[in-house]
Order: sequence, then C-alpha cells, then structure tokens
Amino acid sequence: MNYDEEKLMSHLLISLRNYHYETYKHSIRVAKLSYNVANMMRLNMKEKIAIYKGALLHDIGKVMIPINILAKPDKLTELEYDVMKLHPIYGADILEALTPLSYLTSTVLYHHERLDGTGYPYGLKIIPFGAQIVAVCDSFDAMTNDRQYRKAKSAIEAIQDLRECDAKYNQMLVSALENVIKTNAKVFGKNRESNGIAI
Repeated sequence: MNYDEEKLMSHLLISLRNYHYETYKHSIRVAKLSYNVANMMRLNMKEKIAIYKGALLHDIGKVMIPINILAKPDKLTELEYDVMKLHPIYGADILEALTPLSYLTSTVLYHHERLDGTGYPYGLKIIPFGAQIVAVCDSFDAMTNDRQYRKAKSAIEAIQDLRECDAKYNQMLVSALENVIKTNAKVFGKNRESNGIAI
C-alpha cells in the first residue's frame, strides 16, 4: 500500500467510524472474514489484499445515507430501503474520485448483487469474484450480529441460510466461509465482536 492510498483509506475509515460506529465495526469484521475466505480459496496475496481493502470500504457509501435511516431502530419502510440501496453507488462514486483507491470500486459497487439477478443496484447475474466473497461475508456478519429489530443467528444457522439461498450466493464461497469458521472455533462462542477471526 502506497502512502497516498494508506492515508485515504485511513481518512475514509475514520469518517465511517465517526458517522456510524456500528457500520465501521461491521466493516472490520467483514474484511477479516473476506480475507480468510480469499485465503481459503487460495487466491494470491495481491488478490487477498485487494479483497480485504474492498471489504473494509464496502459500506463507505453509507456516510451519504441520512443518519435517521442508517441508525433507525426499527425495520426500514420501503421508501427508506430504497434510499439505503443507494449506498453501493455512493461508495463507488467516492472511490472513483480517489484515484489511488479506484481499483476497489467494483467490490464496493457490486457487493449487494446476487447471482440470480435479485440484488441491487443493477440486478446483475455476472458479478466480480471479489464482490461475491464480500457478499457472502457481509450477509453472514449481518445475520450473526444483533440488529435493533432482531436477534442474531448462530453461525450454524447463518451458514444454513446461505446454503438455502444457493441461487443467490456462490456455494463454493459459502463452503470456504464454513471452513474458515470451523478452523476458528471462537466464532461459535462469545467473541462475536471480531467473529473470532484473525489475520
């Protein structure tokens, strides 16, 4: 990572942390999981680092979402959800404007796309591999951490849900995530904050 890239990433993560701490913590967890899944898939170091960085910034567009929507304690209305679904586009716009980080744009822009075309913002079926990894890890982390309107699922339950959505998620990546979890037993315990995963 060059100096300019390091400074920009640090600035963006600080901005996210200051705007909505829960999203910042989620991003850290997703990045750790994504790196480990990429490692389990035997990607090379350059690819693993790029996926890790993209995962760190996958929700950076949420700094553009009104805080009353982002931090709402109840389920979002349909209109509010439409606003929330803009965050990948906002995130991509932020990275495109920052040349040293622009190579991470596709991971940020497509992490909510699904293989069956039901995702957003574009309903794509062909999705970059890095974005597929982040999609699986993002969904897993969302399911295994408490939200204001629902309790967290266990890691086993979350993996089962990902299995049942086999048309949406790359099942090779779900298997890789399951193997990461099995080799990091703390994920089943109390250390949910970090997902028990170290890099």
